[in-house]
Amino acid sequence: MKRIYLLLALPLIIFSSCKKEVTEVQQVDQAFSAVYTIEPNDWIASNGGKMQSAELEVPELDNVIYQDGAVLVFLSFSGTDYYEALPQVFEGITYGVLHSNGYVTIDMTALSGNLVDPPGENVRAKVVLIDATRLALRKDINLKDLKSVERAFNIR
Repeated sequence: MKRIYLLLALPLIIFSSCKKEVTEVQQVDQAFSAVYTIEPNDWIASNGGKMQSAELEVPELDNVIYQDGAVLVFLSFSGTDYYEALPQVFEGITYGVLHSNGYVTIDMTALSGNLVDPPGENVRAKVVLIDATRLALRKDINLKDLKSVERAFNIR
């Protein structure tokens, strides 16, 4: 009989010794993307026709991403099933990108300095926004000393 009580009491003893631990929730930086269609009439000529540019309204590109994150832009022309990262040079045309709060501007110029015509077809632009946390600049760390960096950032 004593053995039965001991066997019944054993799970009670085992499970009563468990305790619930609270873990810390950490923010995870993320990346977001959207695909825009740039129509032929969206391109605006400047510099006497030597540059064409198209402006995309990207309200998610806020000051936090502008200051600490990253903006990546890729283009895909009609008839292709791939995207090219900007900046890019293709067939003598340079494609570049500028961004500011709420906007991404894609531009194109000819390497030769000649006039450049806007694309006569729709162009897809994939905009990727990467949220990030600003690194704390630590002047007390010798970045040329690996051991110092490992200790400062708790790297094992």
